[in-house]
Amino acid sequence: MYDTAERVRRAKRAARQLVRRQERKALRRLGILCAALALALTGALTHFAGSIPGTVQGAYGATLLADSAGGYVLVGVAAFVTAAALTVVCMRLHERDKRNGDNHHEETKPPTAEQ
Repeated sequence: MYDTAERVRRAKRAARQLVRRQERKALRRLGILCAALALALTGALTHFAGSIPGTVQGAYGATLLADSAGGYVLVGVAAFVTAAALTVVCMRLHERDKRNGDNHHEETKPPTAEQ
């Protein structure tokens, strides 16, 4: 039989594992949603652009502007989605560290005159 402190410790550990599992599942769903959105935007771009899909002759701005600015839009959307996903991941990591009590970035208070 475990004492109260051991039961509380085990319950907290189980709760942390459950939260981590749920966060991983949410991140996985977010990744799937981002991939589906990127594929849908790529399909829409190739459908409405009226050109052969994937035929860019170079990675220069003048080449992308030859037919339309669709390449710029696609790159901009992809950069935004990547930045949004990275922001969400960083925020979740920060919240997890704060919950676990890892205060690596604590400000040190200057000593007062009384000390």
